Amino acid sequence: MAKKTTPEYRFDVNADATSLPSFATSMCFNSAYVENNKAPIDNCIEKLDQLNLIHTQYSSITGVAVNLPTVYNLILLGYISAIESYIREIIRKIIIIDKHSRVSCEIEEISYGAALNYPHHLLPEVILEKASFASKKNIIDAFKKFLGLEGHQPAELISTLDEFEKICHLRHCIVHRFGKLGSQNAIKFGLDNHSNLVEKPLEFDVNMVFNLSLICNNTVLVVNKFLYNRVMQRTASKENNIWNWDLRRDKSNFKKFYDLFYSTKKPHVSSSLTEAYTQLKQYHTSII
Repeated sequence: MAKKTTPEYRFDVNADATSLPSFATSMCFNSAYVENNKAPIDNCIEKLDQLNLIHTQYSSITGVAVNLPTVYNLILLGYISAIESYIREIIRKIIIIDKHSRVSCEIEEISYGAALNYPHHLLPEVILEKASFASKKNIIDAFKKFLGLEGHQPAELISTLDEFEKICHLRHCIVHRFGKLGSQNAIKFGLDNHSNLVEKPLEFDVNMVFNLSLICNNTVLVVNKFLYNRVMQRTASKENNIWNWDLRRDKSNFKKFYDLFYSTKKPHVSSSLTEAYTQLKQYHTSII
């Protein structure tokens, strides 16, 4: 005897979905884009400035009686994305020019398709595909794993990444709960001050967003300085010295490292190429 089929209950409680053709994701990207030659830090600062322009223009619009939370939430997502993009770019480009970093990545696996189709200068991007930079631990672990930068991290880096990690937890609230505080993030922030805020939505104002942008600017400045100093220190060490200590002979190679880290938007007062080389030479002399 055939088994009786149970009929489905069907009742439309909302309007019918709009019929759409298949969405072509390849049309969403700019195929004519060519990567610029700017330092990764300057690319990141430009992105942060663009995001700041959005919220400053929005806040100046007359007739806006209340803040629209979604605008500020989206700007915070952009901040985090800009920082993560910077970290990926700087790691990728360090691997390309720094032998010690390249050796650190030799055991990393990439897919066969990527090996066949990616240009050489983008292959390091493949090994970063599954990496996340949304926490202090993840960022420091990535520097160790992909760049071979073991050892002590300076207090400035640790404290800066602690502040950045707070923003990463706010991002988690936005991505997964449309801005409401979940229990896990409340624990990360500290239950003493946040247990009564679970399931409460984020509510930024202009000043808060400005402070968030400062934290992100500080993050990229401190990370960039840390990576430059550690990578260059290693190139001049007894074990890994790659320099002739004659700027005329070293300039071409030294400029690759210098240009990768030097910020035209946030330069230090004494950050000329010649001065940087002189300081590195003095460091090398002090350890031999």
